[in-house]
Amino acid sequence: MNNFLKFVVLLCVPICAKAQIPTATIVTSGSTVCANASLTFSALTSNTPTTYLWKTNPTTSVTIFPDNSLPSVTITFGRAGVHSVSLTVSNATGSTTVVRNITVIQNANASFNASLTTYGYPNQLVLTNYSTNYIKNYWIFSHIPGLPGKDSTNNTSMTYSASGAYTVLLVAVGNNGCNDTLPYRFFISDSSGVNAPTIFTPNGDGVNDIFRPTVRGVTELKGWVYNRFGTIICSWDKVNGFWDGYTTSGEPCQDGVYFYIVEAIGFDGKSYKIKNTVTLIR
Repeated sequence: MNNFLKFVVLLCVPICAKAQIPTATIVTSGSTVCANASLTFSALTSNTPTTYLWKTNPTTSVTIFPDNSLPSVTITFGRAGVHSVSLTVSNATGSTTVVRNITVIQNANASFNASLTTYGYPNQLVLTNYSTNYIKNYWIFSHIPGLPGKDSTNNTSMTYSASGAYTVLLVAVGNNGCNDTLPYRFFISDSSGVNAPTIFTPNGDGVNDIFRPTVRGVTELKGWVYNRFGTIICSWDKVNGFWDGYTTSGEPCQDGVYFYIVEAIGFDGKSYKIKNTVTLIR
């Protein structure tokens, strides 16, 4: 081979080398995640891909952020089960697709009923656990001297010897740390009290639609509403009773001023009898 041909061959080696199909590996922080949580996925590649395409199966309840055509994405999985995450990398020569399976764990669902057994103090809070998909649970009580900080029984109760604002938190522990929490805030009265609004607007907008006395630490309550002719429009004999702006026969009352009487007894033995007016505006 003469020198000219040698030069051409040597020149063609780097220039004429065939471009290669890109390869990829999916890199992420784990293969298990809780439902509604996110994982970040990155592409470890070779042979210079020019395009990226991320997909999931199934596609429902899944979001890819910010864009499925980037080298790195964050994926949120909203449904439990096994999800496959695929990445296709391409260049002018061809493409390669790789897949990684992700197990999505269903979260625990914290749910409970809370009820005070009386009014004022001392008082007992009864807690009934209705959580689902949980392994174990525990209750966390707002710190009060003499009260335990945590209770791991399923259903429980707590006695409060003083008035004040309190909080209890239920933690439902799920598989793989997929926990759920639910708080409950309540107030134990230090004394009783009764107040009533002066205006209400029963127009169905969900704001100030009923006339209801505001009570604190009341064990008994009765109420009567009269029109200007002294006719009873509405009455009730329970603490949470109210007037919705209609007569007992279901007819809407007209705008105007109405008279009411409220009688109540507090847990502290105090009696109340309030006579006043309330204005109805539709």
